[in-house]
Amino acid sequence: MPLSHGALEPLLRVAMVPGVGPGRLSVLLRRFGSAERVLGATAAEVATLPGFGAELAGRVAAASGTRWMERVRGALEKLGEMGAVALTPDDLAYPDAFRVIPDSPYLLFAAGDLALLEHPGIGIVGTRTPTDYGRSAAASLAGDLARAGYAVVSGMAKGIDAAAQGAALQAGGATIGVLGAGIDVVYPAENARLFRAVRERGLLVTEMPPGEEPRAGNFPRRNRLIAALSEGVLVVEMAAKSGAQHTVTYALEQGKEVFAVPGPIGSPMSAGTNQLLKEGARLVTSAQDVLEELRGVGRTAPSIVAARKPLPPEPPLPEEARPPVEPAGLAPEESRVWAALSAEPRHVDEISAAVELAPGTVLAALLGLELRGAAESLPGKRYRRA
Repeated sequence: MPLSHGALEPLLRVAMVPGVGPGRLSVLLRRFGSAERVLGATAAEVATLPGFGAELAGRVAAASGTRWMERVRGALEKLGEMGAVALTPDDLAYPDAFRVIPDSPYLLFAAGDLALLEHPGIGIVGTRTPTDYGRSAAASLAGDLARAGYAVVSGMAKGIDAAAQGAALQAGGATIGVLGAGIDVVYPAENARLFRAVRERGLLVTEMPPGEEPRAGNFPRRNRLIAALSEGVLVVEMAAKSGAQHTVTYALEQGKEVFAVPGPIGSPMSAGTNQLLKEGARLVTSAQDVLEELRGVGRTAPSIVAARKPLPPEPPLPEEARPPVEPAGLAPEESRVWAALSAEPRHVDEISAAVELAPGTVLAALLGLELRGAAESLPGKRYRRA
């Protein structure tokens, strides 16, 4: 059974210490045997553990004090409001897939249908800035795989993740969103509608404590869990340098199949996927390619669609919330730079890295976009879509 609030409270005291994180939490619990014993340890005892300096050891020792209670109670309230639960490896609901991976989570937070943790899953990942081709391919494949009975597993990021997970729900299937933040933190904010839908009709999981904001180091850890919950990982549009590569690496380490959707030659958003195909990833042009590889010709996963109704069509978005349409007549470099822009300002160096063009080329493209009214410059060499 999921942990009661009374049993969870000492664990949260330790897990929410700044700097502890899921990895160090496991180290502490292996060393001392329980959260209560961690809270009873001295700073000197904690400081003997690898990765724990004097300052962090002092914070861990201070977690036994009353000043932490307000934060912990707030976290427990958030879990209650969301209908979320906490699982440890002692719980039957804890997924077997996590028991066999290195550095498995000791504490797992979940909101939604826990049965999906043991259901056949297929990971679908890719770029946060897809082309129309990539977004359409991800949605089509995810919908077909969901109808065939797979739970679509992804990271709730914008772009390919959101397209795949939304399509799975629209098809009447299920999806698991593995978060790189606390179970109560909606990130990115534009996915708030998807976040609610996954919680209500699928499953959200994370090893991060409630209130934990998204941090760069959280996402590679999250990606190992995506791979663990999946029989195979399908990559739809990935640049040469992409966080999705972490998921591929974890999938290979865990002995999972890796699939890739081919993209147009010369497209920077398909450079990574095309390279995966060169290295031996299974080429996918339809869901049947995945099904035949994982289940054999003519076989599919056990269906869960029959018990679910497809989501009703979403109400039309207000004009200001509709996805932007690329201006006509852009030069190739302008098109790549425009695709990397969003409503949030980005520094020119960040844009340059995302599109893999020299900063001078990016600045020239940005100037062209500004003249067309498609981009806006801000102080500090930052730009956003107009």
